[in-house]
Amino acid sequence: MEPTALSEAGPDVFVNANTISRWVLSQPAESQLEIAQALFEKLLEDASQARQSSGNGHACVKLCSFIQQCAKSKNEILKYWAFTEPLSRRLFHFYLEWCEHDPHRALRLVLDILVVSTTENPSPEVGREIREHILDTVVSIVARVSTTQLTKSGLQCLDHLLTKRSFDLDDVARKYREIQPSAAGLPSLSMWRSFAFDLFTWMKLSYVSPLAGKCLVHVIRGLDYAASNNATAEADGFTMEVCQKWLQDALMQDRNILDDIKNYVLVPIFKSDRDRSLSLRLLEAFNGQELTDQTILLQLPTLELGKKSGLVEEPSNESEPSPSSLVVLPNTLLNKFLEYPSLSVRSSAFSLLVSTQATTKPFSDVALDLLKKHLASYHADYDAKLRNEMLGLTKYLIRRLKNIISVAERSLSGPANPNDQQPARKRFGPEAAYKGDDEANEVLGRHAAFLIWYMDFLKGELIPSASYQRHITALKAILMALKVGKHAGAADDAIDMEIVSLISSDFTWMRVLFDLMMDPFDDVRESASILLGLFPHEVVEAPAGPDSGSKTLLESLRDFCLRAQALADRTGRADHGDGAARAHGLLCKWLSTKELQMNLVSNIIQGLEDKISKAEADLGHAAIENPVHANFAALSYAWPVLAKATYSDVQLEGVRDIHRRVFACSERIWFAVKHVLCDDSPEGHLPEELEEVEGLDTKDLLSYSFRAIHESSNLLRLMVGTLRLTPAPGVPFPPPEIFKSVGSLTFDQLACLRHRGAFSTVSLTFTTCCQLTQNLLVVYPEVAASENLLRGWYQGAIDCIMTQASTTRRSAGIPSLIAAVLSANAESPSFEEVFHTLEEIGKKDVRMSETDGSNLPQVHALNSLREIFRSSLSSKKAESFLATTLHLAANSLKSEVWAIRNCGLLLLRSLIDCLLGTGESKATIESGWDGVSIRISYSKYPTLPGVILGLLQSAGEVLGEASHTAAAEAVFPALDIIRRAGPPEENRAELWKHIEGYLGSRIWHVREIAAKTLCSFLLQEGWIAGIERLLENSENDANRLHGVLLTTRFVLERKANLGGDIKPDWARVTTLLEGLVQKASPFRTCPLLQAAYLEIFNLFSSLGAHGLLTEAALSSLLPGDIPVSATDSYASASALLNLQRATNLVYETALSGDTSGLRSWVLSATRNDTDTACRMLESIPVAWGSSQSGKFRQELCTLYAQVCGLPTAPEVRAQALLNLGDLLDNVLRDQQPEQLPSVKEIDQLWANLQEAEINPTLSCAIIGTSGSLIAVLSCLHSQGADIPNLDQRLRSWGAMVADCIDIDNDFDTRFAVAQALQSFFVGVRAHAAWDAKYLPALLALYDSLIDDDDEVREAAALAAVSVIDRSAVPPAAADHLVAFLRTHFGGLEEFKLHLVSRMTGQPPTPTTPNMTAASQQLRQAMDFDDALFAAEEQNLYIDEVRETRRWKLALQALVADGIWSETDEAARQLKAWTLEGLGCLVQLAGEKADGPLGWTSDQHVFAVGVRVLLCAAALVGSGECGEVQELVEELEGVGRVARVHGSLLEMVRRL
Repeated sequence: MEPTALSEAGPDVFVNANTISRWVLSQPAESQLEIAQALFEKLLEDASQARQSSGNGHACVKLCSFIQQCAKSKNEILKYWAFTEPLSRRLFHFYLEWCEHDPHRALRLVLDILVVSTTENPSPEVGREIREHILDTVVSIVARVSTTQLTKSGLQCLDHLLTKRSFDLDDVARKYREIQPSAAGLPSLSMWRSFAFDLFTWMKLSYVSPLAGKCLVHVIRGLDYAASNNATAEADGFTMEVCQKWLQDALMQDRNILDDIKNYVLVPIFKSDRDRSLSLRLLEAFNGQELTDQTILLQLPTLELGKKSGLVEEPSNESEPSPSSLVVLPNTLLNKFLEYPSLSVRSSAFSLLVSTQATTKPFSDVALDLLKKHLASYHADYDAKLRNEMLGLTKYLIRRLKNIISVAERSLSGPANPNDQQPARKRFGPEAAYKGDDEANEVLGRHAAFLIWYMDFLKGELIPSASYQRHITALKAILMALKVGKHAGAADDAIDMEIVSLISSDFTWMRVLFDLMMDPFDDVRESASILLGLFPHEVVEAPAGPDSGSKTLLESLRDFCLRAQALADRTGRADHGDGAARAHGLLCKWLSTKELQMNLVSNIIQGLEDKISKAEADLGHAAIENPVHANFAALSYAWPVLAKATYSDVQLEGVRDIHRRVFACSERIWFAVKHVLCDDSPEGHLPEELEEVEGLDTKDLLSYSFRAIHESSNLLRLMVGTLRLTPAPGVPFPPPEIFKSVGSLTFDQLACLRHRGAFSTVSLTFTTCCQLTQNLLVVYPEVAASENLLRGWYQGAIDCIMTQASTTRRSAGIPSLIAAVLSANAESPSFEEVFHTLEEIGKKDVRMSETDGSNLPQVHALNSLREIFRSSLSSKKAESFLATTLHLAANSLKSEVWAIRNCGLLLLRSLIDCLLGTGESKATIESGWDGVSIRISYSKYPTLPGVILGLLQSAGEVLGEASHTAAAEAVFPALDIIRRAGPPEENRAELWKHIEGYLGSRIWHVREIAAKTLCSFLLQEGWIAGIERLLENSENDANRLHGVLLTTRFVLERKANLGGDIKPDWARVTTLLEGLVQKASPFRTCPLLQAAYLEIFNLFSSLGAHGLLTEAALSSLLPGDIPVSATDSYASASALLNLQRATNLVYETALSGDTSGLRSWVLSATRNDTDTACRMLESIPVAWGSSQSGKFRQELCTLYAQVCGLPTAPEVRAQALLNLGDLLDNVLRDQQPEQLPSVKEIDQLWANLQEAEINPTLSCAIIGTSGSLIAVLSCLHSQGADIPNLDQRLRSWGAMVADCIDIDNDFDTRFAVAQALQSFFVGVRAHAAWDAKYLPALLALYDSLIDDDDEVREAAALAAVSVIDRSAVPPAAADHLVAFLRTHFGGLEEFKLHLVSRMTGQPPTPTTPNMTAASQQLRQAMDFDDALFAAEEQNLYIDEVRETRRWKLALQALVADGIWSETDEAARQLKAWTLEGLGCLVQLAGEKADGPLGWTSDQHVFAVGVRVLLCAAALVGSGECGEVQELVEELEGVGRVARVHGSLLEMVRRL
């Protein structure tokens, strides 16, 4: 800016662009150009400052509007100036820089100016120059040859200018060929493929993906148009098949961009395709390709989008053909997709099935059948993301069902038209009309029947034995069914009374919902209570149905509350207490008058007061017998009901009495348990006077105390929270004295609590009190304004900081006190005052000689600052203090006092989390910056680079002194920020200089972190020159040379992981390192340098660059050949060299094919050095992976077997065994039996493994490899080898893995079984006859498919593919496997006995089962465990009901096939067990009343009951009707009277 040019411009000139323009035009003509340029400089500077400070775009709008007015001005001087190239360049680079770092809408105006400058420039030559400059810049960014990291803004500019047609694809192609040398000579399609894949690589960055997608859409649509119209030679040969191949190949390179391709490429193509020709051709390209695991991933989203666009039809049994313009989905294809193992495929398949262009289009009968078949597996899936996606689609499914039914009903109720002689031809499309009443009736009947089936299905998902996943998914689906409107376009704010009536009139529904309010999982309890809370009063006060004993739902709920409270008092468990509390809250909501509601609350308080009195008298017995948390929680759920109403003055007095009684209870229980929770070690504290109480331990007392304070504090927070309501007559506000008392009580609690869970809850309540101090004067104007409660609490918090002993490293509740005060956003105390006070306390120096560590205000102050940055209520304001706090935290790391250093480190971690976020995986954090993404906007924190520099400087000074540890701790945070976020450009050189100095540190870890940090400087082109400079500055310093070698390796690894092409750099790096060895003398004496050097070349070898390390270079590096095992003559540091040299030898032998040399080195290592031997064995599969010849494979097998037979460490033999198993799997997969070891070798190997020492690692390796070994024996037998007792071997192996898959074994063992089964079945699938010898292994495979761990189930599902010939999720794979077993082994008595054992809940055994009677199972199930902490089930995945039904279907198939006979031993056992079970159920139903929370509500009792009834159904189906039918009828009669679970009675009625 030129001050003289604008000296006469006052503030009124800069009001807006109009005032600026008028002022310029009023100036002398000869000075207008100078003034305009000066104004431009000033406005540009202001625009930058405005973004930096507040992010608003007013200054940018003013700048752009001024230029636009000049461009439109009649003044030719100003007009031509507005179109000049320098001005456009400045604006373009201004946009690139600030749109990347701090974007706002006003910046789009800059692009509009650039469009005008390039397309409407008065000087066409200038316009071309501007366009060429912009093209050169943005295409360089896309091609990754630009030195600036301005990807987002560059792609935004490219998209905008292509949209506005400032340039076209021909211009882009021409410029790309100029910029990218590798594309210069490529054919047109290959060049565009290269350009497109550059865009695909940018899609890895989430914030760039939308823009990269837009640019790809420009390319695809432009090439398609050009190819269709022969508009340009650049598009010759482009088709939708080519486009599909590009998309498919891009996805294969990185599967993580699947959602980005769908959302940002495919969706825009379909949405913008008006004539639908491009979309249809793209669909045909995807639909015509071969179906593989890779092509499915993109095919499904494309079909889904096509279906939403009306281009894809559901499968149907109708004979009428569809128009040629539609793609019809095959039934078999959808069926395969819906059970496919990939979560994304299943989610897309479900979306494809239910989505459509309009919600009134009927489902086909095939689609409804597919939903019935597969919904259960979606509801039971362990993956929460899939279930949530499915629930989102379920809402659409329910809406569509209701809309279809509504349209059909309206069609039938409409007036008939007698003039219609012929029904209109059916139209395909979303708004298809019905042919007549017959079709409308058919559609209505089909969809109404499905809706009824769906509600019954959801009811079945709520049975006691179902898993958490099924419970919560079904409850959420029911809530949707209640809220989704019936008519298209209807809002979801009304309750569907037909669904309410269906649920409320069926007491089975009510029973399962009541029971679920006591479920162990909180969200299940919450969902069940919310669902019941939607019922209107007229429903809950009406009779609930014939099964409920003519009681109303309200009366049934009262009975349930009594049972629930009794159970909660009996066990004291948190879930039971919360369930009972929710039941009371629901009861309060269902009561119709305020008086009844207040009486209920008063009764709950009375019960609470009685319990607290007992606790005050005898805390020990009260903790066991009278828990109070359920009562407090009941009041918490009831209070929101009271708070929503308004009251008369008389009623308000009763509400105020409730306030006082509740506070009194909270205060009394606090004083009763205070000594427990305020002990410095509350987890292990049992007061001496309570040690004699029988049955009381520390867990019981601590649980009682914590839950009492937790629930009472929650209740107080809810009650004072009423102050947030708008003041009006009759609102139940808490009295001001109660509010003050609650604030004081919670302050005292936070000041002295030591139980972390307790003060976390209390801190929320105190935070609410602090925030509500701002509302208090509004609600109660009579309260004295001078009474500043917040100021008093703040001063109390400071007193705690200064006086309280440092009992915990996180200062207990003190940080929460400070954060709560700040959350009020009050003027006094202000944020700045509090922050500066804490900062002053925190930076006070203290020496070890001056303190005993018991009273350190600095600790509390630092922890309070940390809490401020962690709190969502104050972190935004704290951002402006981040840099200074970072400096304070780093200085704290230099303190002599460990407690202060520790708190400084915790504070630093929180600050780094504020800067970089907390959503990254550990792998992402460890890998560091990618050289592209913007992790920190340094313009947002302008002082941050200076602080980082200061930390590096000060730590560097200390590193030269004696205190190495403190200096290292101080430098790590600064290095970590740069390592993860990249260096700020302005300070790049200075930061490099300081970090380079740390490469020579004497502390290994400092060198390593410094090397990783410098890696973030070297991710661009020319990085080798940076390494050369580092080496030149090393001056033969061993530590520094080591740091530079580490840097080199980290850069190579990072660039390789990022997908960069480092092959062109191999030769130059090799030359550089070879020259270094010749010049640097420390290499001959320092094993660390030699190890680091070899590690780089080993990295090259792992990346495919073999033979770079020549013999001459190796001899120069090593004074003599270094052995691969440590000996006494080598120091401990040489172990690293041994490992790297051993790895190098493996690659050398692989390159030369020297198996004998490899054997010699490996056997030598196994005798002397376990670590070296393991490293060599780990490297062999990588180094020798490409060696597929039979000779090499046989010799490697021999080597592995030889190592397994040596008396070496179990870890070595385990690794050799794993290598052997993988190698055998590959040989079997390739069907090369001649490469397999002999039977004798396998037998010898197995014998050696049994004799030697075995640890858990080796045990799992033996189990995992056993599948490969037994598969080899089977394969050799099929080739004619004589293998004695092979059948017995197979059966014994099957029995072994079946025993290992037992749920009592650890995960590693069970996962090894799944892997062994996979190896076995893949190996034998080509020749297996599937006779009896395979049955034990197949049954073990089934057990793996129902394992508790999803990883085991998924591995088993992969193994099952070789048996069932299809890929499927574990539940579907289990169904198919049972069908396979029934087909191949149904005639075997062994299989029948096993089937019976599965149906009757016996432990599966390969021989005749020793049946456990149903009565005994019922007695064991009814043995209720009322301990406070109940033992969790070993397998939460297994649903006994689902298992029994699965095997019952197999039995029914055997009956249908005529294989099942009444004379079979299995049939006799099943009948005897079932009759005994039915008799026991009849007896129990006659003796014990049931109902909600009754004996059949227990999942184990329910499972046994279902098992008995399903067995009875199977017997009835097989013709056993006599005795079974009589007992079933008797059970129905007594069960109805006893109110046995409705789900069981429904099964009885079906019989």
